Amino acid sequence: MRRRMFLRGAGGVAVALPFLESLFGRRGTARAAGPGGNRLVVFFTCNGVNLETFFPQAPGPLTVDSLMGSALEPLTAYREKLLIPRGLHMVPKGWGHDPGTAGNDHAMGMGHKLTAQPLDPDTLYARGVSVDQFAAAQLNPDGRPSLTLSVGWRHLDVLGHISYAGSGMPVTPEGNPWLTYQDLMGLGGLDELAKLRIATRRQSVLDLVEDEFKALKARGLGKADAMKLEMHADSIRDLEVEMAGSGLVACALDPARAAEIEAVDPDSVLLDAQFKAIGRMQLDVLAMAIACGATNVATIQWASGSGGPVYQWDGMHHEYNHHKLSHGNTKDDDTGEEVAGYMEMLAQIDRWHAEQLGHLLDRLSAYEEGDGTVLDRSAVVWMHELSEGKIHSYIDLPTVIAGSAGGYLKQGEYIDLVGDEDPWDLRYPHNRLLVTLLNAVGCTGEDGSPITEFGREGLEKGEYSELLA
Repeated sequence: MRRRMFLRGAGGVAVALPFLESLFGRRGTARAAGPGGNRLVVFFTCNGVNLETFFPQAPGPLTVDSLMGSALEPLTAYREKLLIPRGLHMVPKGWGHDPGTAGNDHAMGMGHKLTAQPLDPDTLYARGVSVDQFAAAQLNPDGRPSLTLSVGWRHLDVLGHISYAGSGMPVTPEGNPWLTYQDLMGLGGLDELAKLRIATRRQSVLDLVEDEFKALKARGLGKADAMKLEMHADSIRDLEVEMAGSGLVACALDPARAAEIEAVDPDSVLLDAQFKAIGRMQLDVLAMAIACGATNVATIQWASGSGGPVYQWDGMHHEYNHHKLSHGNTKDDDTGEEVAGYMEMLAQIDRWHAEQLGHLLDRLSAYEEGDGTVLDRSAVVWMHELSEGKIHSYIDLPTVIAGSAGGYLKQGEYIDLVGDEDPWDLRYPHNRLLVTLLNAVGCTGEDGSPITEFGREGLEKGEYSELLA
């Protein structure tokens, strides 16, 4: 039996449910092997960061004081569940330092990061599968692809893709949370009568499975499962309300408003003005999908390489988009003037993205599972296109991991891998981080043994023992 369960109700609606131990027993080794964690989430932001303020103040255990003033301060509540490795560099290397590489630095930052493969010189797409799709093929039921989402406008070429099904096979992310939500909740086949009931009677999809929901609760669920079920229902309701308030979904609306929403150009979801609202919805859908077992691997990409929104919310009143600020210049080609105070603006953007990651961690932590939470059984990794955007730097990559993947990874530490060494010695290639993550979530080689290599042939092998619990 599949580990995913649905409630099927009126009009063909099928509401996905979280895993309930009362009905199926504790998770064993039905999916990937490993110490209890088999979910991988990639949280990817584009362009560069303010390296001066991004990392904690000093290596060692993460404390309130060490995070204070850094971009990661919004994650203080999760300090005991974070692992921050510093000193990683991208492979293949940027700036054309590796033979056989193609594309500009932005293209390489996008295409190399999850694949550790060079770009095809003709198409500039990566020449290999990305870590998320590789993991999904092993961890997802029937090997279905990773849930791949995006937020905001993005380029349609290599600059807009980080996920790859294989060589030269970019996976286009879904940028509309309502379409993602329909797929997750089984609403794609909803008949017209059910749609009318939702629109005219302000019904939730939960109303269409009300009887089935009551019958499930009457089956003698354990206390933990009953709480999980209620929490899941609350998440669905909250998400529907938030979507309706942002003009995306024809639910909880009167018929006139529903008609207006139906007529909205779906491209509106890509506008800067929607960036925050769409991002939160995508995070909520992602967390629900992970908790329900709809997918065990997901990727969310914020904006686009060599692009990004103009941040004008949550106390930010920027005039230039993220790419321009990464260069500190009023023009994308650096022919303009320096933007006064751009480093502080970058720090604001970094901090804002940390807040969004915190929201995702809140959602994943809200789902209890066994003696922990869904977050505890996951590895959520925050990766960036570049480190210092002004010089397109591929060294000292800003990287944050949340969740121990069931106890595989260290927690509560900031580890400076380079230390007093020269960072240009390039001793810590990021492909080995990808190997570490794959092993953490229980992926194996063809012979069932642990993963030892990932990416371009000839790269260093093995995982980072420094990151293991």
